[in-house]
Amino acid sequence: MQMTMKQARVGIGATQQDIATKMGVHVQTYQRMESHPEDMSIKQGKLFAKIVGVNFETIFFDSDSN
Repeated sequence: MQMTMKQARVGIGATQQDIATKMGVHVQTYQRMESHPEDMSIKQGKLFAKIVGVNFETIFFDSDSN
């Protein structure tokens, strides 16, 4: 089952600030990633997947899915 970044984040009860801190980016940078995941690097995507505890392939990194 695929999910959006927001679904994955909310699924673990994390705020955007929580994820931004764990990724080492400003919260506004993370908000842009969540709004436009297609602009993220693969490295950032894999880090996000690790933080939320899902396989990289599970996250649907397409802004149309948000």
